[in-house]
Amino acid sequence: MAIIKLQGESEKRRGLFYEVDSDMEPIGEGGTGKVYEGRCINTKTGETRPVAIKFMFADLPEQIVERARRESSIQLRNDNLVEMLGFIETESYVNNTIQKHYHVVSELLHGVSLTDIFDGKCTDAKGREIPYAKKLLNIYSKDPDHFAKIITINVLSGLMALHDAGYIHRDIDPSNIMITDDNHIKLIDFGICKQMDKLTTHDKVQTVAGVFMGKPEYASPELALGDIKHQNQTSDIYAVGILMYQCMLGHVPFEGTRYEILDKQVKVKLPAKNIKNVRLRRIVEKACDKKQELRYQTSAEMRVDLESLDIKRVMDPRKKRMLAIAAVCAILVIFGGLGSVYWYSSHKEAEHKALVEKNTRDSLVLIVKTSVKQAEDYANKGYMHDEGYDKYLVEAKRCYDKADEAVGKLETKDASFDYSQKKQKLVDALVSARDELSVKADVLQSDSDPIVVEESKLIRKRIEEIEKVLQNK
Repeated sequence: MAIIKLQGESEKRRGLFYEVDSDMEPIGEGGTGKVYEGRCINTKTGETRPVAIKFMFADLPEQIVERARRESSIQLRNDNLVEMLGFIETESYVNNTIQKHYHVVSELLHGVSLTDIFDGKCTDAKGREIPYAKKLLNIYSKDPDHFAKIITINVLSGLMALHDAGYIHRDIDPSNIMITDDNHIKLIDFGICKQMDKLTTHDKVQTVAGVFMGKPEYASPELALGDIKHQNQTSDIYAVGILMYQCMLGHVPFEGTRYEILDKQVKVKLPAKNIKNVRLRRIVEKACDKKQELRYQTSAEMRVDLESLDIKRVMDPRKKRMLAIAAVCAILVIFGGLGSVYWYSSHKEAEHKALVEKNTRDSLVLIVKTSVKQAEDYANKGYMHDEGYDKYLVEAKRCYDKADEAVGKLETKDASFDYSQKKQKLVDALVSARDELSVKADVLQSDSDPIVVEESKLIRKRIEEIEKVLQNK
């Protein structure tokens, strides 16, 4: 047994480390590395949890390493997203030369991909049957409309958390959706995610104007054109619409060579008439509109529309006969008095309205909880007062602002939404950061050295960012 211990600076501060037995067989292998099952150990509590650790191959291109680094940095905890845990660099001497080694750590998932479901498989790589996958495969074969609704709602839930954190996925397709043995549907692979509000150094490696990234079959027009400026959350919503289409019809709307598919994504209207359910067809058409401003603008909006639909499920013949008898009785009752018809339609309308209101509230509640959690994570990093700490504090304030906006739309408030003290603590920290940076900028400004002057300008910009978020009360 050869136990390898992995620990980065972030893990040291939190009292964590990862270990893996290098003698064990890898649980997976791809083009960038081998994946092993390992353990995360908390030295403070003694708790352990299984994790997946990718040992990346040596001499990989820089963009591949940066892609892995970016993927590891998007650390969100959500039932419909894979949880990334860390990116660890180690060094070794090879022929008197220092060689770097890179490792990606994430939660350990057992399951199958949505691609496997489409192929009729519900067993993982080791031949173990995944009960939830088997259940979904059964629904897919009998009632694809209901199957599409289940998959799409779960993917949208994951996207809500991802978008609220400021990222777009840009690579949504069946191979990046996992059906797990603990009954979850998870969106994975954040390798080409992009921050919506800005383009960082890491983004520049992942994003090149005019160059398409992702899968052509699920690419929105702006992705197909490599139009970085206009890529946003509606780009992911377009891909979800394509995914819905595939779940219902068993194939993607556009096929051909890579170039032909990308050209169709830009120029050809989605053949939505193939979708028999009119209400589902309208949802897909709106999600996949060529014009971004006409699509759903948020994942929550699309999820509310989906959840409000009462999609008819496939039933066995005996149930159908019973329903037919019930329908005849219902018709007799209806013909017995128009008053019953009026009452029934009013009742159903009230039920539908109540369901839409409930789904809207649930979506807003999820936005609040996700935003507050993200704000706390950013704030904790900012309170460490490391270099650039003010940027984390600014991001935390923006997350609280998102939570405030969602709370404002809720007609009734929830006691658990009282995060005012935490928010005030953050505001106080931002004020202190602004004052501290102002003093530093004033000192540097008196120096005529060009490098120092440039540094002073950068600090002034950071102060402006703080002022901007502080103005949003």
